Amino acid sequence: MTNATKYFIWLSMALGYSTPKCKALASLYPDIADFYNGGEAEWRLSGVLNSKDISALERVPLSKAYEVISRCNELGISILSLDDPGYPEKLMDIDDPPAVLYMKGHMPDFSDHLGIAVVGTRNATVYGKKTCSVIAGSLAKVGVIVVSGGAIGIDSISHTAALQAGGTTVCVLGCGINFPYLMGNASMRKAIAEHGAVISEYPPDYPPGKHTFPERNRIISGLSDGVLVVEAGLRSGSLITARTAMEQNRDVFAVMGNITSPYSLGTNALIKDGAVPVTDFTDITSYYPQYRIEGEPDDIVEEIPVHKKDIDVSEDAKKVYHCITAEPIHIDSIASAAGLPMSSVLRALTELELEGLVKADKGRMYRII
Repeated sequence: MTNATKYFIWLSMALGYSTPKCKALASLYPDIADFYNGGEAEWRLSGVLNSKDISALERVPLSKAYEVISRCNELGISILSLDDPGYPEKLMDIDDPPAVLYMKGHMPDFSDHLGIAVVGTRNATVYGKKTCSVIAGSLAKVGVIVVSGGAIGIDSISHTAALQAGGTTVCVLGCGINFPYLMGNASMRKAIAEHGAVISEYPPDYPPGKHTFPERNRIISGLSDGVLVVEAGLRSGSLITARTAMEQNRDVFAVMGNITSPYSLGTNALIKDGAVPVTDFTDITSYYPQYRIEGEPDDIVEEIPVHKKDIDVSEDAKKVYHCITAEPIHIDSIASAAGLPMSSVLRALTELELEGLVKADKGRMYRII
């Protein structure tokens, strides 16, 4: 925290949390205190603000910023403002960087390390979960900073994989750090703060809202050199992050997915529109020769299940087995694909389960293991 932090908190509270005006004012006033002390006359002369902005500045007293600072001190939350030497340079480069970042943990050195955002659906499939775990874990293992949003699904999987690999990860929240958001992930966020940082542009107790998550997405991509979308539907919020990344001149990567899965429609569309297709973590790291890659992630790579050869089961069971994939498939679809009566399919599935070749999931779904 610097002497100017209180003024940047005041600006963000008055002007909004995703405005480019805070950056513009910071560039005009190397000492933002001069702007504050200049009062309404100086604010109008800046050429950055309109009458509505000036009214907002007049309505918000500086004491509100002191209250936020006091609350952060109480909770052990650090504050980085635009003038702080520790503020990430990559994030500073976007048009609308946060005036302040509230943080638990320590901000990694994004200047000397490759940062990759990993985003995707909250309703990840088995394929998406395994793929995300392998790629995010592999990236973290070789020294890449993994950035995501702390939500359930792909976000949480990427954070967890990075932690399990002994790497560094940053969680960008769409609410205040102290707000009781997704408390099932509280232990994960605590671990992230110990091996990276949990950050937000919102004061500690600020609640989430419809606007906060799209605003949060620009920070996820802004901190990163590139954004990897693992799984996403055509209306997924992850596609907003991808579009924001393009606007910020960041690279966009996408995992190729099953063309029949609704959770791959968004990623496959991104690839058709020019995103880099990814089947391995090196498809990402090879794009950035300027960063040093630290070792190989061989010990954490997890294989996606494939069909085994020469299985010792009945002919009907073999036929059914090859109609099942690593992605859960409904028993009706299995029977249709195998061309067998349901009674035969049920016997075959029982045989395959006893042999440890398939696993039953909820809703009469089956997958190979």
